[in-house]
Amino acid sequence: MSTTTITTTKKVMNKFARNADVDEFLEKALVEAGYGGVDIASSPVGTRITLYVQRPGLVIGRRGMGIRDLTEKLEKKFGLPNPQISVVEEEVPELNPRIMCARISQTVIRGTAFRRAALWAMTSIMNAGALGVEITIAGKLRSERAHFERYVQGVVPKSGETADRIVRRATTDVLMKMGLYGVRVCIAIKNSVAPEIEMKEAVSVEPHDAAAEAPHEKTAQPVAQTKEPDAPRSSRRSSMSKKEPKIEDEKTKN
Repeated sequence: MSTTTITTTKKVMNKFARNADVDEFLEKALVEAGYGGVDIASSPVGTRITLYVQRPGLVIGRRGMGIRDLTEKLEKKFGLPNPQISVVEEEVPELNPRIMCARISQTVIRGTAFRRAALWAMTSIMNAGALGVEITIAGKLRSERAHFERYVQGVVPKSGETADRIVRRATTDVLMKMGLYGVRVCIAIKNSVAPEIEMKEAVSVEPHDAAAEAPHEKTAQPVAQTKEPDAPRSSRRSSMSKKEPKIEDEKTKN
């Protein structure tokens, strides 16, 4: 393997590692705003950062002060060249597993039982139109011995291309008095994959009378033309012989 290939691979891996660090930093900094993810794209002008949050007003701040401070922190801490941040509001936050993980963790921290928080989140996700949801909470939940509890509703594919395309996953952790809780949310999106075959409903056609549909149309009936058979030669001669004397008589009278 050449030195150029090693250098290119190293640059790509460093870029992915930097993006993961930025994602982790934003997740902790924007917990109250309902952080749902980030897209980082490099361009000749600078670095374009798109934030997906539930409450954009908390990110932008009063007169844009919040987004300015966030831009300065990203530029100094991670060395992003000329970062340009745009904030996008999540249309359906219940279908974003990262937002739902944050909701469950905040609810548990405030003193709500983890089972009640998980069931509430599962009901909200299914009411939003999800195909299925699976919530797993692990840790020292009831005693010193760690265990986990899983709550499932609907259909959540586990393997294959279908699972990779329609299932969104997210994990987070919560530090409690008993220890560390781990929360995992998997949401199956119903309309993320278009069906390959669409079945159309059969249209029933009522029988109609052909004469009623086209009353003015007249069907042309073929006319049979009969051809009289030729008379025999003997009869022709006899008729000619009978007519000739009549003509001679008329001439003599005149």
